[in-house]
Amino acid sequence: MTRFEELLEGHLAGELAPEEEREFTALLAQAENRRTLMAHQTTAVLLQGVRRLPLSPSFTEEVLASLPEPRSPQWAKVWDSLWAPRALRWNLASALVLILVLAVTPLAWRAISSPRAILTGRQPAAVVRFTLHAPGAERVSLVGDFNGWRSDEILLSDTTGQGYFSGALPLKPGRYAYMFVIDGTKWVTDPTAEDHRDDGFGNKNAVVTINETEQVDDGT
Repeated sequence: MTRFEELLEGHLAGELAPEEEREFTALLAQAENRRTLMAHQTTAVLLQGVRRLPLSPSFTEEVLASLPEPRSPQWAKVWDSLWAPRALRWNLASALVLILVLAVTPLAWRAISSPRAILTGRQPAAVVRFTLHAPGAERVSLVGDFNGWRSDEILLSDTTGQGYFSGALPLKPGRYAYMFVIDGTKWVTDPTAEDHRDDGFGNKNAVVTINETEQVDDGT
């Protein structure tokens, strides 16, 4: 925009300062500037003769109703990708992948849903059976490193009714100290244990060691 055009806008709006009006008048000495002024004046006269029609009270609603419904570009791409017609192309590699997925899925589901896998986080290295002959006892519990030495958690069963209390426990590889508790008060060391460890109170804790290479034995 030239300097004359800037002054012309201010002149038509009646916003020129006195010094700017003098500058504008001086620029009108050029024939091209006078033609530009006349053209603007002619346009202004024509606009004044135009009759403005009042807008309808529902003009805004009518305009909005005529606009197309907006649709998110991202969701539009997802929708089109899901429902757009396409031809499936199969080859040997695709068929092998499908077969592998169908074969592995049932195995993975059985591994996840296995109660033993849920209990230990992975299949234990061994299921150890603990047995104590305690004639006349009403209750025998197993305590040790594997359960925080809580006497009310692992209860053994006397299935024969002759005082032979027994129970199986899945253990991960490691070395565990343990004892039996009879009727909640009497602590007894496993007489069949092959390894022992001092408990710090003058007694011996039985010790069982589970190696990585040991096979699972559920006692059946």
